[in-house]
Amino acid sequence: MLRYRLEGSGPPLLLIHGWGVTFAIWQNLAPLLKSRFQLIMIELPGLGGSPHVAADEPYYQICAEAIEEVRQFLGIEHWAMLAYSSGTRAAEAYVKRYPQSVTHAIFLCPTYILEIWALFLRLLDGPHPPTLMQWVFSDWRLHSLVRALGFNWQQHQYTRVWKKEIELQPIDILIRSLCEMPGQGRTPFYVPSIPTLFIWGGRDALIARPRHLGPHDVVIPANHSAPMLAAPYVAEVVLPFLTEGRIVNVSTPRSRRPRRPLRLEAGQGKLRPFEHRRWLNRQGKKTAPGRFTLRRQASLQTSGSQRQRRGTHASWRRPTD
Repeated sequence: MLRYRLEGSGPPLLLIHGWGVTFAIWQNLAPLLKSRFQLIMIELPGLGGSPHVAADEPYYQICAEAIEEVRQFLGIEHWAMLAYSSGTRAAEAYVKRYPQSVTHAIFLCPTYILEIWALFLRLLDGPHPPTLMQWVFSDWRLHSLVRALGFNWQQHQYTRVWKKEIELQPIDILIRSLCEMPGQGRTPFYVPSIPTLFIWGGRDALIARPRHLGPHDVVIPANHSAPMLAAPYVAEVVLPFLTEGRIVNVSTPRSRRPRRPLRLEAGQGKLRPFEHRRWLNRQGKKTAPGRFTLRRQASLQTSGSQRQRRGTHASWRRPTD
């Protein structure tokens, strides 16, 4: 049976991790959910502490059967599901087979991937020597892959954590979980008529987010590492959906461009006319008609002194009568 961990109390909520990692992926999100739900965090077949699987059976069908075995073992009649990344394909296979056991289904960063990454999977899905696959998914190559897809090329401490965790997993399971996705990750999701929510990362470099969002789609400010780096945003969307059936958008703070400081010291003369008028309006003062700015005053003083000097210089050269 699959390895699992229980945390919290309340209605059961199944958490399904993504590609190559274990249920440690939920370490930032679980504390935000376990006060309202009993979390059942599993590790998919062949990954982490779960038993290995035979190579002659479809991987995601094995995942669905193994997840159902956990439900029956725990004596759970119905549960909700929150799946992440490639784990959304395992959740999809389970919901198709056992829709009567699922109350809500949430797909976080669902693997409907960009065409360029589907091309990579087609190249990967072929007869390659095991040593070549070991070489691809190791050292700086794996680190670059995790950094590019999970963190949009940004350096973060979790990059090395994910890399080390992925290197511990069997190569055949890593390849199968990628290449056996429906349509190699390009088939749209099909979910029976149960309450469903898709949470897309607005900065996800792996996923092909739909151009026109439907009523069950929500975009959060995150990349593909949403469970780790955007856990509060995920919880802000998940909790209302599971408890009240509401689909809400996250409240993202607007980033305002810092204003250029106004320079009002005497002798600087750096204000433009519209900036000076705006400053006066903020101070509750009225702009007097014909009021000059500091720059204009400085320029007038300079030009006046130049004219005076030119006039004086010209008088020296004027012939006397």
